[in-house]
Amino acid sequence: MTPVSSRSFIRQVKDITISSTLALAILGSSFTLQSCGSSDDESDYAYEEVDVYTKGVRTYITETSKDVFKITDETEVPADSSIAIVTYLDGKKDTLSPQAVKTLIDKEVALHPTNIGHSDNLSNALLFGGMGYLLAKTLSPNYANYRPDVTTGLQANKATPKDSSYHRRHGYYGGMMRYYATTAAFNKSSQIHENIGHSRTTMARPAGGKSGFFHSSGHSSHHS
Repeated sequence: MTPVSSRSFIRQVKDITISSTLALAILGSSFTLQSCGSSDDESDYAYEEVDVYTKGVRTYITETSKDVFKITDETEVPADSSIAIVTYLDGKKDTLSPQAVKTLIDKEVALHPTNIGHSDNLSNALLFGGMGYLLAKTLSPNYANYRPDVTTGLQANKATPKDSSYHRRHGYYGGMMRYYATTAAFNKSSQIHENIGHSRTTMARPAGGKSGFFHSSGHSSHHS
């Protein structure tokens, strides 16, 4: 699911140029990217603007006891480097992409909706950690229904860092701190999540599902 801008519109432009790797990673797009050469007789391109986030998160999660998972650390990374690294009791490790995380969370929501916010399983740790926050801002805006610290649409205009911090501590089902191994890890993640929210910028993609490069409009936003 591609993030939807609240200000999407169509224009005619030439020379759409941006790093295809970065755009694909940030937007989670399924477009087949192709080079758009620059020439005097190049046709105009119709494009639409969408809001994207340039900062992401690397989340470290450890199984501390049978089927109990805690976030031990989170670090800020470029959006296209976002991953979750999970260590299990037997020493096995998994590296999960944002799309893989989304699949796990969506399955939990579909099969065990009453577990959301109540269980300490892996899907809940992912949803209420940095990856869940990033997905709520990008691929899965419906996750904001479970995360009181995520503001979207008109709510973002009224949000403040104080609001976000309070909601993280006093959110649904006793707060999200339960999914962190330590208070220090939770507090560190708060700033990272805020930085992700502040990294929103406007980029453009070909309209009508056409393939091609994206380009930045040079606009940035500072809503959390």
